Amino acid sequence: MTTLTSRSRPCKGEEDKDNNLNESKIDMAPRVDETGFSSVEGDLTGDYHNIAVLLLLYTLQGVPMGFGAAIPLILKERGVSFTDLGMFSVCVLPFSAKLFWAPIVDSIYSKKIGRRKSWLVPMQLMIGITLFYVAFRMPDWLGEGDEGLKPQVLPLTMVFFFLYFCCATQDIAVDGWALTMLKKRNVGYASTVNTIGQTLGYMESFVLLMALVETNYVSFSTFAILHGIAFIGITLLVLFLKPEGKRSEEETVESAAHVYEQMAQVVDRPSVKYLLIVLLTWKLPSSVAETVTLLKLQEKGLPKEHAATLSLLLVPVSIFVPMFAAKVTSGTRPLDLAKYAYVGKFVVGFISGFILVYFAPEDIFKSHSDGESILGRIWPFYGLLLILMLTFSVFSTCLFVSQIAFFARISDPVIGGTYMTLLNTVANLGSLAAQMLVTYSIDLLTWNRCYVGEEDLGACVILSGDKNDKLCEHQGGQCTHVVDGYYVTLVLCFAFGIFWWIIFRNAFEKLQTRRIEDWRVVANKETSYKWLLIILSLVFVLMLPTLKKVFGVIMDMI
Repeated sequence: MTTLTSRSRPCKGEEDKDNNLNESKIDMAPRVDETGFSSVEGDLTGDYHNIAVLLLLYTLQGVPMGFGAAIPLILKERGVSFTDLGMFSVCVLPFSAKLFWAPIVDSIYSKKIGRRKSWLVPMQLMIGITLFYVAFRMPDWLGEGDEGLKPQVLPLTMVFFFLYFCCATQDIAVDGWALTMLKKRNVGYASTVNTIGQTLGYMESFVLLMALVETNYVSFSTFAILHGIAFIGITLLVLFLKPEGKRSEEETVESAAHVYEQMAQVVDRPSVKYLLIVLLTWKLPSSVAETVTLLKLQEKGLPKEHAATLSLLLVPVSIFVPMFAAKVTSGTRPLDLAKYAYVGKFVVGFISGFILVYFAPEDIFKSHSDGESILGRIWPFYGLLLILMLTFSVFSTCLFVSQIAFFARISDPVIGGTYMTLLNTVANLGSLAAQMLVTYSIDLLTWNRCYVGEEDLGACVILSGDKNDKLCEHQGGQCTHVVDGYYVTLVLCFAFGIFWWIIFRNAFEKLQTRRIEDWRVVANKETSYKWLLIILSLVFVLMLPTLKKVFGVIMDMI
């Protein structure tokens, strides 16, 4: 029989110390709800420096995209045709196609450098070096200097395609790193940082660049050099001063083939398929307002510079709204915000489409011969336009932040970059498909007739280009809308939005209450690649119009 000696019995102080230690261990243990996810609300204590690093990385990601948006405006001022500008649009394809190489980014890396930094560092260094190269070649490419020198669209397209490829690959790495860099309770903040960072980078390299270039305060080349220095300097700081942490090292995969297999298994999960259906369909009801409403106002005379100014006024929404939305999306139910934002977005889009376009007088932007001030007539209209655009933008931003926060919550950190890329790609496919469907429907449902006075000379078909319009004008007539497909499509999309809400109104709750196992790969299960091939085929099909356009331009050049 053993006895407890004074040496083995803990004293009062030691006992308190042990109890405190046990309590701290309990507090540190991950707390989960009935779904298996963390039940702890977001608390940035200990994560502020990680938030700052992610914000910086996402801001850098937006810089080349801002440059890419400025180039077409500069080229158009120098007389470049719309056909050549269409070739330049191929630059954005890497962001649509990055799902094809995301598994490679998730699986091939150097343990010495780090799983995510193995891709992030070289991509950002190449962006910085490329910006130096762009700075020295840009005057020739833009046709500056000699009057007879024409802009060279092909080298610009090739260089910016490479920049966008580097940005897309960096995005895969950063999205995956965010899932392990932040504490599990704070992964919802990744969406907030993503939105704010990309907006800051894009606007700084687009709006600020255009303003400085227009005032001759700085040249495009100088701007590119400064950002090249920033890319290289920040990348070296991240390389040497920011470790990836144990979570990133532990959550590894065998090979790229294994990641492709896991991605196929993820897509085949019932919960994921249900989410993908939601992502492919919920953008259609508001796509008319997003894609066409401003263009219809320009048909009525809204100056392009005024439209650009109004859009610029919406930038603070993309910066400040995510900050407030983070209080909801960083918690355990990020889609609660999306449920209300979805309804608000398509309702406001429908209202603004009718009020702003249908009831706006045809001559609202034209000055009257009687000397009436145009400002007195259009300022009330601009006030209403700005209010509706701000409201629509708030709902749109909330929907996006909520969506990305949910992606970060359910994504498996083991294949984090691929998982996030998969969900983002499908969400982008839904937006692109909705835009294409809306623009095609408006043309298809628009009926025009050629009139000479009150005499009807027959139909003017928009889909056949300008030939019928020129023929009508040659006969002394004018093509007039009998049925405007814009309003028909607007009503149809609104009706679809109501139908979608009836069918999927409980989708937000169903998705948030699925268990963590419903979003993960099931071990020892036979892999089916059917659904993954369907998604990849959709990506390729939606890329075809751009590829066809570029191929046509290249053939013309040959």
